[in-house]
Amino acid sequence: MKSEKRMFISFVLNLLFTIFEFIGGLLTNSIALLSDAVHDAGDSISMGVAIYLEKKSKQARDFKYTFGYYRFSLLGGLLTSIILIVGSIIVIIETFKRLINPEPIDAQLMIYFAIIGVIVNGAAAIIAAKGKSHNEKVISLHLLEDVFGWVVLLIGAILMNFFDIKILDALLSLLFSIFIVFHVIKNLKSILEVFLEKVPKGFSVDKIRNELTKTEHVKNIHHVHLWSIEGNIPIVTLHARLSHKVSIEESAEIMNEMQKTLTDLGIQHSTIQIEYFDNQCDDLECDEIEVTNHHHHH
Repeated sequence: MKSEKRMFISFVLNLLFTIFEFIGGLLTNSIALLSDAVHDAGDSISMGVAIYLEKKSKQARDFKYTFGYYRFSLLGGLLTSIILIVGSIIVIIETFKRLINPEPIDAQLMIYFAIIGVIVNGAAAIIAAKGKSHNEKVISLHLLEDVFGWVVLLIGAILMNFFDIKILDALLSLLFSIFIVFHVIKNLKSILEVFLEKVPKGFSVDKIRNELTKTEHVKNIHHVHLWSIEGNIPIVTLHARLSHKVSIEESAEIMNEMQKTLTDLGIQHSTIQIEYFDNQCDDLECDEIEVTNHHHHH
């Protein structure tokens, strides 16, 4: 199943369920149910945005976006995270009001809502969990949180049905909100790392340098820039200094060898600039290399 289709099914299930949940919250007078409904409403809005951006991210690259539209998917994850954090803060404020003044709730009706909640959200989570993109991972995370939330809500409703613990409803709401905020912040951090072009997880500039230096006639590797378009596609640009002048054929061979090494390391997209030992590189970083190289010769 295509990612857009998976996300669309999850979106429809989530939207219908949000309406169902709001009704349930009003009928049972449960802040925990209403807080989850607010959270789900935020999910629905952001999922709608995410589906559009995911579709946009599949567009072929053009002269406006030369790396393609992959980061549009990432933008969807960013918007989703912001919406969730704002929604959770609103819910936490409302929950504190209930903690001070607990209100009676219809626990029996809440049990029925919770059972349906576990089933529907469980189905949506299974569908979304098959996704690979950042966007789908965020949505899958939301839905898994919802399943967890409904299981806790079900246990809480059973306890409230047998014991008159009104405050438990507000405590559950607070627990959900803190749990959501914690996970969203973690996810937000990984999204921002991609935007800030941090070296992708599982890759090392030192390892790339070491492996490429093993190539015949390659004296050193410098000016390495390693980043990712959307978290899953690493890109590298680098300068490779050769030990002596080589023919065009040899240069092409060296280049192919290095690209093969990079592919083995999991990097498909690379730009390699070949330099000879007596070339003066215009880049400031290369000046430093120049000095250290000469230092080794003396």
